Amino acid sequence: MPRIVDHDQRRRELAATVWALVREHGVEGVNLRLITEHSGWSSGAIRHYLPHREAILAFAAQHMAERVGARLLNLPRTGDPLSDFLKLVREVLPLDDERRAEAQVWLAFVALSLSDPGLADTQGVAYQALNETFRQIFEAFSTLGWPAQHPPEAAAREVQALIDGLTIHLLLEQITPGDAWATLETRIRQLIQAPAV
Repeated sequence: MPRIVDHDQRRRELAATVWALVREHGVEGVNLRLITEHSGWSSGAIRHYLPHREAILAFAAQHMAERVGARLLNLPRTGDPLSDFLKLVREVLPLDDERRAEAQVWLAFVALSLSDPGLADTQGVAYQALNETFRQIFEAFSTLGWPAQHPPEAAAREVQALIDGLTIHLLLEQITPGDAWATLETRIRQLIQAPAV
């Protein structure tokens, strides 16, 4: 009887290997030989899923975006819109080891995407998806009658830019996770003047 192969699981394993190599060697250091050594797979098995280096990197970037997106979608809701939004934003900021690893890989891909149109497209899709999520949330706040400092589009851009900046400061260890979170939470509370309870 032929062995049943879980292709999605194999792709997740490959993505995890590529992320680890990006963190250790940078994007430019990722190659088929290293992936073979670190994954324990043959080069033929890897090529079955990902035929060339560009496909490997694009897949790893896309898989990371999907992983973060799925985590955000599965956050439990409390029913308090502001509390739920703060919880969602906290998941994006690299405040722990798992999110720090994701942020390191993300930043490496951002740098490479400046010269690689395929990766630039992947990064653009991830950026737009998060921006649209934030925009919809700010729009929902306005329908609740909560006054806002800016239109939803501008507020979404500001929060996303603040997250990106704080992420870089955290990766460079120029700010503590506590200070980064306090900065972001304070600004979000300023942008959304929720009624006092």
